[in-house]
Amino acid sequence: MRYDALVIGGGLSGCSTALQLAREGHDVLLAEQSTYPRQKLCGEFLSPEAQSSFRRLDVLGDVHAAGAKTIDRTCLTASSGAKTSHALPDAALGFSRYRLDQLLFQRACTAGVEGRPGTRVTDVRGNLRDGFVATVGGDPVEARLVLGAHGRRSRLDRSLERPFLSETTPYVAFKAHYAGPAAADLENTIELHSSPGAYCGLSPVEENRINVCWIGRTDALKDAGGSPEGMLNTTLRQNPALDELLSGLTRVSDRFEAVSQVPLMPKSRFADGVCMIGDAAGMIAPLCGDGMAMALRTADLVSPLASDFLDGRHPARTFRTNYETAWTDTFGQRMRLGRWIHEAAFRPGAAWTLVQSCRLLPPLAQWIIRSTRGRQGALAGAAAPK
Repeated sequence: MRYDALVIGGGLSGCSTALQLAREGHDVLLAEQSTYPRQKLCGEFLSPEAQSSFRRLDVLGDVHAAGAKTIDRTCLTASSGAKTSHALPDAALGFSRYRLDQLLFQRACTAGVEGRPGTRVTDVRGNLRDGFVATVGGDPVEARLVLGAHGRRSRLDRSLERPFLSETTPYVAFKAHYAGPAAADLENTIELHSSPGAYCGLSPVEENRINVCWIGRTDALKDAGGSPEGMLNTTLRQNPALDELLSGLTRVSDRFEAVSQVPLMPKSRFADGVCMIGDAAGMIAPLCGDGMAMALRTADLVSPLASDFLDGRHPARTFRTNYETAWTDTFGQRMRLGRWIHEAAFRPGAAWTLVQSCRLLPPLAQWIIRSTRGRQGALAGAAAPK
């Protein structure tokens, strides 16, 4: 079996890229190791930039119809009690990955993509000049182009010997959905609460649920007894604003979604010729709330360049150079700033300074908005990775 493109991973960047390439007439195989619908650890916050991508994909109406919540305010607090609130420059959305990933996968298949859920890709060999051979669900598949949309960290990264795997990170992340009386206090609002050793985001999603996500240090998890519930109740509830909100919420998810070794270090955009997109190309600090929009924006950047390569309008070297340049120009500055803000959020003194500065100097808050995402967005995003 031979395809123009093999896309590995059926999340936001993978589905969007596969869909856009299929619309340009390319034969695309989209392989996702999980089945749909599926819960996924994610902040589930869609900035206005993400909605622009949905308009290009012609799915924004479907997202609204499926119950996405409008978000037009943001609130940021520190464990000291410092607090700042802002109206968003444009309306954002809260929508679960449980619904969104399946919606995008189905739309890609409708556009002509061959979608294979529940299928693992292993043993990718080849290069952009001669093409690739991969094992897809146990079967050999040939493709002229392979795009890695497999997320933060996977077995494929190890088989490709990507350098970032040699670095360890001290971060773990958890997510669950909650409901209860306090959900009314979060209507139309996304909140970010900093505590010593962790920070937590809360935002509304469909069915009147609240997505509660947090990222923290592994030593804080250990001190809390090693359980996400313990970490939530001991580490994070040191923030009085978060403690009050959680008192009015009850977990409705069967379990916590969890990720360890959250990789915020820089990554390469290519590995043995495989083109990386979404979180596989680089993951912004969760505090910035731009992960979902970045995944979609990466697809918007790479798709026309990949189509030009597949149609013979540009050679492999030009495709590679143009994508590297476009990615760096679009995301480089916000990634660096995001890592700095992420580190500040773990330190009570730095978090207090950040919150107070944004409260007293609204232009600073607007600068952070512009610098940690595209043209528009919220000050604070969801607190778990995409």
